[in-house]
Amino acid sequence: MELLLVSVTAVIVFVLAIILGSLLVSLKNMFRGRYLNRYYAVSYKGEGVYELHFTPVLGFYYASPPKYFHLRMAAEQKFKILYPDMSLISITVTLHRYYEKRGIHGALISQTRISRFVNRQMNYFIVLCNLANYKKRTNSEEWRWLHLFKRIRNKTPRKYWIIDCREHEES
Repeated sequence: MELLLVSVTAVIVFVLAIILGSLLVSLKNMFRGRYLNRYYAVSYKGEGVYELHFTPVLGFYYASPPKYFHLRMAAEQKFKILYPDMSLISITVTLHRYYEKRGIHGALISQTRISRFVNRQMNYFIVLCNLANYKKRTNSEEWRWLHLFKRIRNKTPRKYWIIDCREHEES
């Protein structure tokens, strides 16, 4: 009984830590002007380049693919308004097809083994925080989270220039 109480307490503390940590990160982004919407923020990488980050406000979230991509496009549009002369990049392992369909080609990112391992774990964690991933895929018996885990494991990260203002600087 005591072990059960300790286990339940540990789970509750872990969940609350995720929620509180995500909320604090979102507040920090709001104060710094880097908050785009409840799912996205940017960080400055130098030389007029920002990187798009997926940072849900409360850690756990429910985003079906249409909702996810709608909020992603809204974040890009808000970035264009807030930073009209800046470039925006995205580094991803799961959205290669999405960017290719939009005509944006990515460059492979080289990483050390440790960096690759840590990034994989972070991606797995973000996939598990999406409550919509605990459903089966449309027209398939495969779970969404399992499908995304396979993509994370099998794909190499790529950098995509979503908004590229570099050519304007050279003219």
